[in-house]
Amino acid sequence: MPAAIRPSPTLVRLAGSAAIVSLAAVPIPMLVAPALALAALIVVLAAIDLAISRRDPEPRVARALAGRLVRGRPATVVYRVSRPSGAATVVLLLDELPEVLGGDLVIDNVEVGGGQHRDISREVLPRRRGTFALGPMMTLWRSRLGFFRLRATAIAAGGTVAILPPASAPQRHGGLTHRSLRDEFGLRPRPARGEGSEFESLREYVPGDDPRHIDWSATARRNRLIVRQYQTERRHTVIVVVDTGRLMAAKIGGASKLDYAVECAVALSRASKEYKDRVGFIAFDRELRALVRPRPGLAGVGALTEATLKLKPWPFEPNYRLLVQTLASYQRKRALVVVLTDFVEGSAAGELETYMAALARRHCVMLVAMRDRLLAELDGREPGITRARLYRRLALQDLAVEREAALGRIARFGAQTLDLDPARITAPVLNRYLAIRRAGLL
Repeated sequence: MPAAIRPSPTLVRLAGSAAIVSLAAVPIPMLVAPALALAALIVVLAAIDLAISRRDPEPRVARALAGRLVRGRPATVVYRVSRPSGAATVVLLLDELPEVLGGDLVIDNVEVGGGQHRDISREVLPRRRGTFALGPMMTLWRSRLGFFRLRATAIAAGGTVAILPPASAPQRHGGLTHRSLRDEFGLRPRPARGEGSEFESLREYVPGDDPRHIDWSATARRNRLIVRQYQTERRHTVIVVVDTGRLMAAKIGGASKLDYAVECAVALSRASKEYKDRVGFIAFDRELRALVRPRPGLAGVGALTEATLKLKPWPFEPNYRLLVQTLASYQRKRALVVVLTDFVEGSAAGELETYMAALARRHCVMLVAMRDRLLAELDGREPGITRARLYRRLALQDLAVEREAALGRIARFGAQTLDLDPARITAPVLNRYLAIRRAGLL
């Protein structure tokens, strides 16, 4: 049973014509009979049309949309419109998609016959990372004689769609291998040499070998001394930390600093998977927003990506003490801690220095400062600069000097520091990660 019935443009035009004839019948009595006949005919036809059409089944609509999309990558949504029985009709479909997929989608003039179906596809462009609810769908179809438009009750298609960061798409970094890492970043992964704790192979004993490395089981099987050969441990733990504080809400090219940080975090997790490193994730401001224990392989990548979907910037300053306490509780073993954050000069920088120094005592720390693009104004010359612009430039220079000094002090604590444009952080961070592994700093 349709929830609403509306007159169609055809019925409105006929009713208008009957009204005109009725008005003309006032000065011309001979038109009274035709006017009444026309009005009666319209009423009878409309009643017949409504009675027949109300017995017809409602058109059915099903939506097919992938549960996971990638931001900035077009996706296809397919609608299957069918009618189990009855006469052919023309259907209008309204799908209340979330704003990040373009908002309400209207598909008009879909002709479908009784016992038939039609598939209609439309392209949508995901514009923001996160998890979003899909709205209901509504259908409006024409009655048999075309006198009415019948609207169905909202079809609660429901469900959610997850929009992933671009770096999480397998097509982008799924081919990350030692060869592609070398080609993309100019780094050739090299095995560390020397004595380590990871078993590599068995070989015959030679004078000078440590007797503690003798494998007595293999020796008994082969009737000669066999020793275990070890290599420096290659599998490490990487903890990616993302600040969700107020500075991370700043927009750059339509995306926030937090969005760029999340993309970098996912890309780093995919790169570390190729080395079989375990990857964990922390998101924080004044509260802990996400915590993913380190996991190897695709499990680590998937858990990190899932944790980023609901992240958003909060109007609070980051509490770096909370970060240090969280790592002290959940990650006692030495790890590479990559902190993606931003800071303002002054007391905030002092707090950042204090707690990065505390982290660097136990872990290998990479601090990625996502600088404001206002500082990029210092890179260009302005020969005809005005007084107002001069004051602005001097203020920016002071900020840049203080920022550089703060990062320099953090670097002296043993931390790796990068000061980068938020839209261009992924490649330098991956490059530095590979350099750290190659240098054996873990």
